[in-house]
Amino acid sequence: MLRRLVLVLVIVLSWGVLWPASSAAAEDENGMVISGNGVVAGSIEIEGVAEHPTFRKWQIDLMINGDPTHATFLALGEDPMPTLGRMATVDSALYPDGDHLLRLRVVHSNLNYDEYFTPVSFANGNTPAPMPADPAPSLTAMDASAAPADGVRRIEVDLSDQTLTAYQGDVVVLHTLVSTGRPATPTVLGQYNIRTKVPAQRMRGPGYDLPNVPSVMYFFAGYAIHGAYWHNNFGQTMSHGCVNMRLDEAAALYAWADVGTEVYVRE
Repeated sequence: MLRRLVLVLVIVLSWGVLWPASSAAAEDENGMVISGNGVVAGSIEIEGVAEHPTFRKWQIDLMINGDPTHATFLALGEDPMPTLGRMATVDSALYPDGDHLLRLRVVHSNLNYDEYFTPVSFANGNTPAPMPADPAPSLTAMDASAAPADGVRRIEVDLSDQTLTAYQGDVVVLHTLVSTGRPATPTVLGQYNIRTKVPAQRMRGPGYDLPNVPSVMYFFAGYAIHGAYWHNNFGQTMSHGCVNMRLDEAAALYAWADVGTEVYVRE
């Protein structure tokens, strides 16, 4: 009887010791945390957890009004974050007041990914200038009947205005907002020609890894005009030197331009 009682006490005490250790080993879950109960103003810090057994990178985007077609890139990291830590600092005054969504993508080595969403409301009191409106006309919607069939085709990129204009002869067949290189990674100036066209490809470099970038047209070294699905900030510098376009406009320009088409980049 005494031996049984001792055995029971040993088991109970063992559970009592092991249970807290098991609880402490519980992993943090992927996701994001912001201060202010979701209502914020000015500069905000985003903390979070981002890991996966085959982790490749994490990326945070702001979905204006919760609309995934108006996703704005905020931050990216190439190291996993197994415990809660600072991921990004964002100036909320740069974006419209209202109810939005933060999206965290944890990308796997095979380029599949998991998504996590956190609601956020910006209340700065002084609504900033509206996000760039869709400018318009695209090549596909354009009446090109006025353009001479044998007119020389050329593309002009204006870095100051963040615009791209396509000409056929002297007729403008496309004029739209684009996103060129940030100050630290500017788009090259000068006169070039389209050297290579690639329907879609993976683009990688310091701080980014983007699969299936569409409608790629290289005009100098690694500089290209291409579609961008990861942001909607056209009219602002966003890239590592390439010229980012809306997907439909990039596809139309890709179909219109030939290898050898002149590309003129100016300030």
